Amino acid sequence: MQNLLFLSRTIIIGALGGLIGYLLGLPLGWLLGAMLATVPLAVAGFEMRSSWRLRSVMVAVIGVMVGGAFTPDIVAQASRWVYSLIGIAIYGVVITFVGIGFCRYVARQGRLTAAFAATPGGLSEMLVIGPSLGADVRFLSLVHGMRVMIILMTVPAVVTLVGLGPGEAIEVDRSLDLSLAMPLQDAVILLGCVIFGIIGGRLLRLPAADLSGPLLLSAVAHLAEWTTFHPPQLIVIAAQVVIGVSIAKFFADITWRQLFGGLVLGGGLTVTTLTLAALFAYGFERFLGIPFSMAYLALVPGGLPEMSLVSVSLGIDPAFVSVHHLFRIVLVLTLAPILIPLWAREEITPVEE
Repeated sequence: MQNLLFLSRTIIIGALGGLIGYLLGLPLGWLLGAMLATVPLAVAGFEMRSSWRLRSVMVAVIGVMVGGAFTPDIVAQASRWVYSLIGIAIYGVVITFVGIGFCRYVARQGRLTAAFAATPGGLSEMLVIGPSLGADVRFLSLVHGMRVMIILMTVPAVVTLVGLGPGEAIEVDRSLDLSLAMPLQDAVILLGCVIFGIIGGRLLRLPAADLSGPLLLSAVAHLAEWTTFHPPQLIVIAAQVVIGVSIAKFFADITWRQLFGGLVLGGGLTVTTLTLAALFAYGFERFLGIPFSMAYLALVPGGLPEMSLVSVSLGIDPAFVSVHHLFRIVLVLTLAPILIPLWAREEITPVEE
C-alpha cells in the first residue's frame, strides 16, 4: 500500500511538471517536465518511486505508435538505409573507444566499469549486464542516467532549431486532444499489439523487447491495413510522464557532490558523444542525402524508447529513427557481452543472485 502511495505521489508530481513543460512550450514538454520535477527531489532524498512494469507498458505504447509509421512507402525506402546503418555501426565503435578512454583516464575507472559506461547500448541492459559482472553500478547509473537526461534536455531543442533543411522548419504539434474515442475494433487491435508484443518480444528475447515487440506487431497491423489508428494522445502523454519520472530512479540515494561529479563526467562524455553525432550527421547529409536532424536523432544514444518518442513528437520519420537505434542496440547486445569480458577478464567478479 505504501509503495502504491509513493508511486502515485511520484506520478502526480511528474504530471504537474509535465503540464508546466507543455505550457512553457518545451519540446517533449511532458517528458522533460516530469523528469525535471522528480530528479531534484530524488537527489534531495525524497522517495520518487517508479514502477518498471508500468514503464514497460508505456514503452509498449510508444512501440505501437512508432509501428504505425511503417507505411508501404517507408518499407520501399528501407533498402536505401544500408549505408546509414553501416554509418551507425562505425559511429558506435568510435564513441565506444572515445568513451572508454574518457572513463579510464579522466574518471579513473577500471576497464570493466569504463567499458559498460561507454558502450552505447540500451540503458536498462547496460545496468543489468555490467553490475552482474562486477562493474560499479553507482557509476554506471550516474553516467547512463546523466547521458539520457542531458540528451533529452538538449537534442529536441537542437533538432527543432536546425529544422529539416534550408527553409524547412519543424512544426511541433501543440494541440491537446484528451479524447479516448476510438472504434472498438481498432482499440482491440492496438491493445493486442501492446499485450502480445510484450509477451512475444520477451519470449523471443528481442533487444528492447517491450518496445520492439509491440513495434513489430503494430507495423504488421498498419501495413496490412487492419487499422489506421494510433494510441490516443492522452495515453501518449501518460507514457511521457511515466518514462520521465522513471529516470529519477538513477539519481536516488546520491549526494549533491556525487551528482556534481556525475554531471561533470557524464556531461563531458555526453557532450563528446553529441559532438561526434553532429559530425556523423553532417556526413549523412553530405554524402547520403539524409537531412541533418533526421540523421542526428538516429545517431544520438539517448535510449530507444526516448528517441522514438522524440521523433514521434517532432514528426521526424519515427520508422527511420527507431530502426537505426534498434540496429545499434542489437549490435551492442550481441558484441558487448562477448568482447568486454575478454578485454577486462581480470576485473570480472560475477555477482551471485
